[in-house]
Amino acid sequence: MKFNKEKALSTSVFIIRVTLGIIFILSSIPKIKQPYDFLASIYNFEIAGPKLGMLVAMSLPWAELLAGICLVGGVFVSGALLVCSAMGAMFVFVIVSALVQGLKISCGCFGSSSTDVIGYYTLIRAGTILIFAFAGYLMLIIKTPKAKI
Repeated sequence: MKFNKEKALSTSVFIIRVTLGIIFILSSIPKIKQPYDFLASIYNFEIAGPKLGMLVAMSLPWAELLAGICLVGGVFVSGALLVCSAMGAMFVFVIVSALVQGLKISCGCFGSSSTDVIGYYTLIRAGTILIFAFAGYLMLIIKTPKAKI
């Protein structure tokens, strides 16, 4: 039985995109339902001021939802993986910032009912999202046939 590189890449991208899509959809719903709780979570990180915090609270959950729907639905997958990579990088940055500051706060990743305090597990989770989103993007680029000029 011969190893099929293209089939392996397609399967890997499929698993990554559906898994990340579900994660982003599930994390967006509580934030959309309770925007003020999410805004409070943003302010707890002590990074964003009032205007930037409001902008993030209004746009981030919808970006997560849209990216998740695109990934699960297989629409604009490369763009959605790139957006998820950017959000993953942002998540890593704010979690590292909170750890450096010694903040004992909930990440707000899955809504205000989430009681997990930011720690190295949260950082590993955010880093894993970043790595898988970017790896999926790179695999998609490798898999896509090049245009002949």
